[in-house]
Amino acid sequence: MIISYDEFMRLDEYQDFINENPDMGTLKVQVFTAYGAIPISDTDILISKDIGSYRVVFFRGRTDSSGIISDIKLPAPPIELVPNPDVPPKYTLYDLSAIHIGYESIKQYSIGMFGGVSIIQYVKMNPEIDMNEENSNAN
Repeated sequence: MIISYDEFMRLDEYQDFINENPDMGTLKVQVFTAYGAIPISDTDILISKDIGSYRVVFFRGRTDSSGIISDIKLPAPPIELVPNPDVPPKYTLYDLSAIHIGYESIKQYSIGMFGGVSIIQYVKMNPEIDMNEENSNAN
């Protein structure tokens, strides 16, 4: 079942989730084509996570004219100031989906978020190629 983060906050599962993720990480998404030369505006960005029997949507928005969405706050575990080299740092995985008509099918990424850390996720989109259109021009 797909629910919003606001709906999730009213459920019993929320308390367990927030106890494990009491801090916030920040995500910036940058969408482009042509090896970063051309930003893609109006790309739909969806940040979600499976928690129990729910698919929780934490963020939904569109990139600006620079192909960017910034300052997306996501719950995450606090990062240890003196990490133990034998134990990997804790993080929370989120799923990012990017959709834009006229570009290849949905791009999906898994993003590890750490509390107090800003993450940049680059999303490379390739234009869709209509094979029928190419073949009709060849004749």
